[in-house]
Amino acid sequence: MSVRVSPGKRGDCLLALIPSGGGGRALKVSVRAPPEGGRANEALLALLARAFSLPRRDFSLLSGGRSRNKSVLVSGDPGELFSRLSGVLAFLPQE
Repeated sequence: MSVRVSPGKRGDCLLALIPSGGGGRALKVSVRAPPEGGRANEALLALLARAFSLPRRDFSLLSGGRSRNKSVLVSGDPGELFSRLSGVLAFLPQE
């Protein structure tokens, strides 16, 4: 999953689906945690776990540890993941 994170904001929330490189889409999110000591990365993974009603252990950062653009791995049954993720993402605005 491609994610664009804005750290140090007012709240933790999923904001929109935005264009990303290569014609794909990325999930735009904001987190309250500052981008220091990995706190924003941890806040991102916790937010995704809450938003998709999955355990935190199912989310890990693949790349972008020091960037706003990140790749997140979501572990689990592909059919269940598709259902959960698409159900939540369908309600987000697209930019």
